[in-house]
Amino acid sequence: MPVAVATKNVEKFREIVTLWGDAPPSLVMPGPEYPDVDERYTTYEENALLKAAELARIRGGPALADDSGIEVEALGWKPGVLSARTPSADASPEERNEHLLAELAALGDVRRKARFVCVCALVVPGQAPMLARGEVEGEIARAPRGDAGFGYDPIFFYPPYGCTFGEAGIEKKHAVSHRGRAVRALRERLEELQ
Repeated sequence: MPVAVATKNVEKFREIVTLWGDAPPSLVMPGPEYPDVDERYTTYEENALLKAAELARIRGGPALADDSGIEVEALGWKPGVLSARTPSADASPEERNEHLLAELAALGDVRRKARFVCVCALVVPGQAPMLARGEVEGEIARAPRGDAGFGYDPIFFYPPYGCTFGEAGIEKKHAVSHRGRAVRALRERLEELQ
């Protein structure tokens, strides 16, 4: 049975499908029956499990969800789980990037260390849920650069590449990204069970 991915974000869904690869089970995007889930918890693990469990309950079949965010050291490792809702839930990606850059600028000359974090949760009715976490460290750029990827990618500078994720190109980003690491770790756990 295909695994439904608990997201309405088409870009995120496409990224997860690409990272998942062509090995079974296949991934599908849920229909309108999947409601907006209140991500009320303070950890990526809890929010990912909540979304996957809700979709699995509605479909009566397996569901995959992720929760991810960007964490900035100088901001007390925020916005974290609130990344998609900072400064507001209806802010555009560009507004989110501008807000984060403005917060850092207001602090003056501070370290710009940051990390992307992603937790994937797979819920199959009647079985114990599976979790996998991925992280990648980098820095916040001084200004957005590049138009590849989405979300905070244009301001996340990855020193080994010497560019932002927005400039790196999709394949290079996927090789090291937080979501890439989490999805691959989950796939490895699944393969160990077969």
